[in-house]
Amino acid sequence: MKTLSLITSLMSFLAASQAMIALDIKGKRFIKPNKDASVDGEVFFIKGIDYLIGGSSGYSSDSGVDSLSDPDQCYRDVYVFQQLGVNTVRIYSLNPDLNHDECMTIFNNAGIYLLLDVNSGEYGSNLNRADPAGTYNSQYLSHVFRFIEAFKNYPNVLGFFSGNEIINDQSNYAETTPKYIRAVQRDMKQYIAKHSNRTIPVGYSAADGVELRRATLEYMQCHIDGEEDDISRSDFFGLNSYEWCSGTSNWDNSGYDKLNSTLANTSIPLMFSEFGCNKNSPRSFDEIPDGLFGGLVNTFSGGLVYEYSEEPSNYGVVEINNDNEVTYLDDFTNLRSQYHNLSLPSILESDVEDVDAPDCDADLITSIYSEFGADFDIPEQPDEIADLIKYGVNATNVGKLLDNVQEKKSNHTIYDVESSEISSATVTFDDSNLINSQTGITASSKATPSSSASASSSASSSASSSSSKGAAGGYVAPVAGVGAGTLIALLALI
Repeated sequence: MKTLSLITSLMSFLAASQAMIALDIKGKRFIKPNKDASVDGEVFFIKGIDYLIGGSSGYSSDSGVDSLSDPDQCYRDVYVFQQLGVNTVRIYSLNPDLNHDECMTIFNNAGIYLLLDVNSGEYGSNLNRADPAGTYNSQYLSHVFRFIEAFKNYPNVLGFFSGNEIINDQSNYAETTPKYIRAVQRDMKQYIAKHSNRTIPVGYSAADGVELRRATLEYMQCHIDGEEDDISRSDFFGLNSYEWCSGTSNWDNSGYDKLNSTLANTSIPLMFSEFGCNKNSPRSFDEIPDGLFGGLVNTFSGGLVYEYSEEPSNYGVVEINNDNEVTYLDDFTNLRSQYHNLSLPSILESDVEDVDAPDCDADLITSIYSEFGADFDIPEQPDEIADLIKYGVNATNVGKLLDNVQEKKSNHTIYDVESSEISSATVTFDDSNLINSQTGITASSKATPSSSASASSSASSSASSSSSKGAAGGYVAPVAGVGAGTLIALLALI
């Protein structure tokens, strides 16, 4: 009876710690498990937007700020995201040494998942496509691993992008860089398996050259030597696509028909990691119902519109002035209408097929794109990187959700498209996303190919890595993906 009582108490504790539920991958679909483990999960489709205020040139690690370090800015922008109807935001160029707890909690409580680029444009923080051999080193991987430490404990992190358009058709980049991206993905997944309490998917965001995109997908998704647990392969694949231009494009002349036919046999989830041609303004975003969630819906899992704020390239859906006030643009109105009127298919997890990854075939890849470096001799891991994985990086910032973040209105003013102030711009939270919500326990520990570590060992490692910040007043271990492992580890002590 004492054992049963302990189990019941433990399960109640875990249930009370629930937040957003971490997503899984099955075949070519993202899966959102049900918080009640006895109920089937559902396929998750991305309705998203890309987010980097100031553009790539607006980020500096020396500034002491990034897109997730200012809670008041996060309240402002999460309100706008909720009005748009987005469920996922991609964020570029974040500083792993800054505290993101409050902003990440705001996103979590608002029900928004995040796709995060681990790289920035600064020296030592990216794999340089012009010199992949020289920049694949411990300095760069130390940055990546610190990034993982900073974000691994937030359950609303959908996944990490290992790179963005590193492989392209300029110079000889398609020939020299691919194998280094797979090396980085291998290293990231080994680190996650060793130091995180859940599996976090790792994928790649690709340039949209017609031949290059298929060759890149074939290279990034395949199993080397037929190894089922090849952790250097991508868990998901993003495509930065600007083929469909509002008002002039359709299924045939946009190239979406060819895109669908050439990528339909994917074994991993596909998304548009950027989309939204701005040739015609304002954009109507008719590619959303007629393309992405029309003819492509059986191949793609949604996408992210480029981009949130108006920058020199004129892709924004809002404008932000020097006083940090936001004004909706016509693109905002049109995108909101498309996302809110979208009818997504409802697909149960049990109806999704498991898909075996293809064996790597260099001849196939070079037949698609002759200058592609279809080299599957992945660079060996230097001893310095192996040591970082084994012992962990010296991370000064290990994130956690907070349990005291409230619904509130930003101090920054938001104006509608008519330049009228929105007086009720308050972010709303779904009770089921809050840390202390009472929900059933999910045993969502279905592993993607990115991890082979045991739940108990990874949970133990995570606890030691997170000791610098502690768990007081916050939430460290997402139940989704770890509740079962934690339960097993604790029951072993009974």
